[in-house]
Amino acid sequence: MRSVLSLALKDLRLLSRDWMALFFIIAFPVIMGVFFGLIGMGFSSGSPSSAIPIGVVDLDGSEISRRFVENLSANDAIEVRLADAQESRRLVLKGDLVAYVEIPAGWGETAGLFWMESLPLKLGADPSRSAEASMVGGYLMQAVGELVQHRFTDTSAMREQVRQLAEDARSDETMAPAERAIVAAFMGTLDTFLGSLGQFTEQMDARGSDSPSSGSGPRMELAKIERVDVTVPADAQDKLVSKLKSPWDISFPAAIMWGVMGTVAGFAVLLVRERTEGTMLRLQVAPITRTHVLGGKALACFLSVAGVITFMMILGRFLGIQLARPDLLVPAMFCIAVCFVGLMMLMAVIGKTEAAVGGAGWAIIVVMCMFGGGMVPLAFMPRFMQSMSHFSPVKWGVLALEGAVWRGFTTSDMLGPCGVLLGIGVAAFATGAIIFSRQDG
Repeated sequence: MRSVLSLALKDLRLLSRDWMALFFIIAFPVIMGVFFGLIGMGFSSGSPSSAIPIGVVDLDGSEISRRFVENLSANDAIEVRLADAQESRRLVLKGDLVAYVEIPAGWGETAGLFWMESLPLKLGADPSRSAEASMVGGYLMQAVGELVQHRFTDTSAMREQVRQLAEDARSDETMAPAERAIVAAFMGTLDTFLGSLGQFTEQMDARGSDSPSSGSGPRMELAKIERVDVTVPADAQDKLVSKLKSPWDISFPAAIMWGVMGTVAGFAVLLVRERTEGTMLRLQVAPITRTHVLGGKALACFLSVAGVITFMMILGRFLGIQLARPDLLVPAMFCIAVCFVGLMMLMAVIGKTEAAVGGAGWAIIVVMCMFGGGMVPLAFMPRFMQSMSHFSPVKWGVLALEGAVWRGFTTSDMLGPCGVLLGIGVAAFATGAIIFSRQDG
């Protein structure tokens, strides 16, 4: 055991002298964790980090169209730029605007009156930004809904239009007498309703500004749409997301895995370097066995991985990361270390030179992190990538850390990711050790 410990300390000293390896083990994961955590802060409020720029072409110029533009401008999620049709189209094609909306002449006469056919708004959108354009369409509907509410508060103007429609119906010779009578009766009823509504609003205004209904009139909105993921049980997704306390809870487990992978790459290259420089040959003639040599490498890598996780967790706690199950962090750390020590051994035998192992190793690391949630959280990946993530040990490492940090895993919940990590580690180390013995023999 003393020989294994001495070899492990020797490897740790060698690693501490490699500044590039230390950068990828310590500095790089810190940069990743802070960077993605700051990005997450921009979305923590549930709103886009910047307003969507749209152009508005007002060909109507009425009081109603101006109010519609004001409703759009009051929305913090969009940035309204007034321009003519030609300029707006040019800015959309150039990419400076996501879309533009054109308000046709005469639109204000019937806009917000649901019983009358209104002229359509023209929406020109950048075809490469369809998702944002769909959001713009929703914001337009919201502004029209606010316009409907305004129409109902201005009952005097609406009564004039209703009376004019009733008069037009009475004088329309193209309609049958029965149809004219029905339309006139409907308009008369609507006029009476609007008159009563106006009196109600005046009474509310007379009660004073402290009344909750003062001057507000009836509130109306076209519709509320809430998207539901039918693939998960009811409330399961909301309960999971509610456990998150800060963006650091998401970013730091992934950043820790980058530090672990940097440690794996550093020790894999170190093992190849000792073989190419003859250090391994000198160790073989020493009074120690190959098992002592591999044991020393494994122990040094294990301690480094544990050190990286500890350091990153301390830094994360300083920034505000939670620790829902501190008792499960130790087994998660142990299983992650075992897994990636085995991967280090397997990675060290994929080539015979430092360049080959370093290049191939980092290529494998990037792919594992790409599919395992090291770059993009698994929840934001397409379905097929989420299925493929099961084959990435990074995914199980992130899951084990998240289980201790914010998911609040039970002991039985932690058995799944820990079992996978231990199985991968043992199989990878055994395979790497066998190949290493044959290559060295």
